[in-house]
Amino acid sequence: MKQINLGLVLVSIFILTSCQDIVEQKCQLACEKFVSCTEQELKIELSVDVKRTGRIQCMDGCTTHNSDILQCFDQEPNSCKGFGECLIQIGTLE
Repeated sequence: MKQINLGLVLVSIFILTSCQDIVEQKCQLACEKFVSCTEQELKIELSVDVKRTGRIQCMDGCTTHNSDILQCFDQEPNSCKGFGECLIQIGTLE
């Protein structure tokens, strides 16, 4: 009986960490899009430090509000304008 309980615990941990990795990977893609769209829309090249800070802040927001941000990313994967407008609508870029 203890082996079954241990097995269930291990499977649960594996599933939870796998889901976390998927969300984190998708957030990384969304944040890369956010940084590149910022450069594209503002017609500037951001410094390495600003890009890094932007990615960190984006990841913090994405992991906290991932369903909203990732929904915007899914709806507008190829449009910087659409992605940005969606983020403004959900209140992420106020």
